Amino acid sequence: MSYQVLARRWRPQKFEDVVGQGHIVRSLQNSLKEDRVGHAYIFSGTRGIGKTSIARIFAKALRCETRLESGDACGSCRSCEDFNTSSSMNVIEIDGASNNGVDDIRDLIGNIQYLPSSGKYKVYIIDEVHMLSTPAFNALLKTLEEPPEHAIFLMATTEPEKLLGTVLSRCQRFDFRHAGVKDLADHIRKVSVKEGIEFEQEILITELAKLGNGSFRDALSLLDQVLSFSTDKNISEEVFSRSLGVAKTSAIKNIIEGVIEADVQRITETYRTMIAENVSLKNIVKSLLESVFGIISSKDFNDYNRVSDRISKEVFDKASRAELYWIYEVLAQDFAWSLTSIAPEDATEIVIRKVALRNDFIAEVSGGQQTSSGKPQASSSELEQVIEEVVEEKPVVQVLEQPIEPVIEAVKEAKEVEEIVEKTVEAPRKIVIPIPEKVEETVSAEAENKVEEKEVIDNSDKSWEGFLNYLTGVSPASSSNLEQGNLTRPLAYVEGTVAVSLGFPQSSKVFFDYLNEAEAYEKLKTNIAKYFDVELEKVSLILNLVNKAEAEKTSFQSKFEIKVKEEEIVNQNKEKEIASDEMIKHAEDIFGSSIDKIVLNEKNRS
Repeated sequence: MSYQVLARRWRPQKFEDVVGQGHIVRSLQNSLKEDRVGHAYIFSGTRGIGKTSIARIFAKALRCETRLESGDACGSCRSCEDFNTSSSMNVIEIDGASNNGVDDIRDLIGNIQYLPSSGKYKVYIIDEVHMLSTPAFNALLKTLEEPPEHAIFLMATTEPEKLLGTVLSRCQRFDFRHAGVKDLADHIRKVSVKEGIEFEQEILITELAKLGNGSFRDALSLLDQVLSFSTDKNISEEVFSRSLGVAKTSAIKNIIEGVIEADVQRITETYRTMIAENVSLKNIVKSLLESVFGIISSKDFNDYNRVSDRISKEVFDKASRAELYWIYEVLAQDFAWSLTSIAPEDATEIVIRKVALRNDFIAEVSGGQQTSSGKPQASSSELEQVIEEVVEEKPVVQVLEQPIEPVIEAVKEAKEVEEIVEKTVEAPRKIVIPIPEKVEETVSAEAENKVEEKEVIDNSDKSWEGFLNYLTGVSPASSSNLEQGNLTRPLAYVEGTVAVSLGFPQSSKVFFDYLNEAEAYEKLKTNIAKYFDVELEKVSLILNLVNKAEAEKTSFQSKFEIKVKEEEIVNQNKEKEIASDEMIKHAEDIFGSSIDKIVLNEKNRS
């Protein structure tokens, strides 16, 4: 007997075999039990989720003479045996893609008047019904509206939006759900046990379910493809990756850990190995983003077990939530550019390495002080060490009859110090001159008159609103972060002391977490102290997370939420003003109609 692919071998034969479509199965079973069967049904949904299979199961049950309690066909009566033959005249299945002409439908309608040779119903199954031409649909309309009592139409489609409204209105429509990863994984696991297939890692089943993209048939077809690469029905990560051309889970794990730990060499080696193994760039990028997203979700719910196969516990604990959110955002944005660039493979590698070296770039930008000439300024200890080395190599010693005082000339900006030392000594000896912490320089008259200007802050409005306005000019991003929250009690500014109690709703938890980080928290306190002109120690800053129940009880809203509602009110008033305009009313009277919708121009709302 020839081999039958898994998708056909495991096609559902009974209602209980159908996976993930419980709502449809229950409806059909109830209609059979209560004998409330419609004359036309449309089954719509993505490919490979059981539309045609359920149509066949339903058709067989409709014609069964001794139906079971569950609604399934008995499988042994004359009608069931007739259904199992490929030449049955009572169950007619046609493909709408290849029989889409008006003549094909006319032939079907011409034979519909004849009674079934056995059983109560004659069932017509039309697959891919959306492929029928418009004349063919029109020819079918009258029959769909008033078919013979013995005729039932079961139509399946992946694109219901292409069907005529007149057709949809004559049928009962059932929308099939997209198969979830869990349902697909459970089905693959069940088939694997029955077929004697072993997966070395549980994560491979989940990855296969994801690649199925919501389709049971696609998932089983991919499993067949993997099995064709394996000789003993044992599926390892190597077999899985090579047969499907997807990235290994271990490789993705290496890159993610390399990004978090700034290990560029590890990233480069792993990435180039995947490229050499002909793993598609799109697959690498998608796998990376999915894995980082999973890690973020696990971090949010503090559940490492979800991603134990994608990142080590040590690295998971090391990475902060804010950092992971930033990594995902940058990767998602930059991958969109790299995949469409002239050299996508190189550009994608650069994107990953750039994110890994984020701390180095930040250090280079905000690191050591610079002089006015733009050159790095060396510290006193570094200068002293350099001078000591120079003096040791080439000591400048001169013996004179009369002693003279040493002369130290300090070069101004670059701090390149040249020592000329002349001293009377009995014998030449090494001279080491330490450089003082501050070198006195000859300052020009112009420089003497230059006084460091103190930052002038307009803090006349000693309120939280005034502070936010000030912060908008100094740091717009910080001001936006604060607008995601609001004061939980009035700001207290008394006798050189400022007390701020700031709350954030659950929806703004990411901003709350960011401001709780030490660096962001201190920066906010510093800005508050600067604006209210108080010492840093006199600033009391409390950050709270307001849960939903507490927010409803106290009517707490963030600045952003208040702003949105105010804008909505303004827009509603504007719409009312436009709707009540005399010219608009006059136009409505002329055309005998009314305004259905008003769309405000974003640029001219004010």
